[in-house]
Amino acid sequence: MIDHTSSRIEQQLSATIRNNRRRYAFHTMLKATDRILWLLEEMNRDGVKTVPKRVRADIQRTVEDMPENIREPFRDTTVVQQTLDNLFEIQERLFRWRYPDWHDWDPDPEMETAAS
Repeated sequence: MIDHTSSRIEQQLSATIRNNRRRYAFHTMLKATDRILWLLEEMNRDGVKTVPKRVRADIQRTVEDMPENIREPFRDTTVVQQTLDNLFEIQERLFRWRYPDWHDWDPDPEMETAAS
């Protein structure tokens, strides 16, 4: 009986540790992509068309630390808008990885009129 209880406690502890690691990894990757997206959005706002080499190197370092299924859409490009699009796709995959039931869509227009 005690052995069974101890085994169950170890299983729960392992599951909690895995969940916490996954949550921490998600927030770390999300923060990194947000930081880069902010920088790229500022460049886009200021009319910059080409991503500087140091920023591209930072993006590559950040993306290569991510799981393959999340970083797959990334294409190394010098064009700000294309890089933004790539990182938005990565961030969407990141959300789907952390929250499998997460969907990114616009609300039903009929619901908006009903709420007003």
